[in-house]
Amino acid sequence: MQSSNLEIILLGSGLVGIVLLMAVTFLTRALNSTRKQTRTRLDKFRTRFGERTRMKGDHARSIRLNQQQTGLAGHIASLLPKRDQIQKRIAKAGLSTPLSRYATISGLLALFSALTIWLMGAPFVLSVLLGITVGAGLPHMVISNRIKSRTTRFTQQFPEAMDLMVRGLKSGLPVNECITNVAKELPAPTGVEFQKITDAMRLGKQLEEALWETADRLDTPDFKFFVISLVVQRETGGNLGETLGNLSNILRQRQAMKLKIKALSSEAKASAWIVGALPFIMLGLIMTMNYDYGIVLFTHPKAIIAGIGALLWMAIGMVIMAKMIRFEV
Repeated sequence: MQSSNLEIILLGSGLVGIVLLMAVTFLTRALNSTRKQTRTRLDKFRTRFGERTRMKGDHARSIRLNQQQTGLAGHIASLLPKRDQIQKRIAKAGLSTPLSRYATISGLLALFSALTIWLMGAPFVLSVLLGITVGAGLPHMVISNRIKSRTTRFTQQFPEAMDLMVRGLKSGLPVNECITNVAKELPAPTGVEFQKITDAMRLGKQLEEALWETADRLDTPDFKFFVISLVVQRETGGNLGETLGNLSNILRQRQAMKLKIKALSSEAKASAWIVGALPFIMLGLIMTMNYDYGIVLFTHPKAIIAGIGALLWMAIGMVIMAKMIRFEV
């Protein structure tokens, strides 16, 4: 009787999980429509002006990626899904970590986490699942935080880089020399990225090719607008200094709008952090004061199902709240 009830609970939990995942997918697509439209427009411009450059860059990335797959670490890296995207994320974070090292670190984290949870008394299957989650999620979160921080610093410094280029163009310097001056004057990450453009041109690449490679690596709308403006001006002519000056003003206005939105949504973000962290804080207090009572959540089958359902429900709520307070400017 108990086994049949457990099977019914498992079946019901699976159906509820599927329905909730479908709902979250629908809401995510609905809330991301504006961002997708912006990316679609940029991709159209990219296809129009940088198709040959993209093919060359993808070919070079595939060669570098294949050269890294050697030895045991390379074999572990071959097991990773979407290796191209992971390598692109590592480069976007400003790191030079090989994919094999990233895979090794993820595997060691998964093994250590699963072994620790299993020694604490959790079931073997749950320990393996949680270990895989930690091994795959923790490096992803670290890379994501580094990408966000680096992108924010680049976005803040980029209007100043545009002003430096405008002053150089008005004084009669060519575009290549203006890019070199930006690389020398500004700190990382803007100076580093412009230095990579300068180094690529010294190695024989065309300016458009070097710019599109950097746009792929950074993946920010601000820099893509800059590349498109520069490429269009080189093909059609016009006053590049005036164009970049207008672009600099627009970028500063976008930053001011983002800061205003951040201030208005700070209360909702604080509420989301409190609501999301409170259950884990209470679980830690219960485990500290009464371990035998708290460990039931990780050992009893029905408690495990309830815990998984609660985590799934919390994750859905946090995703929805995050999407509601995130605005595309």
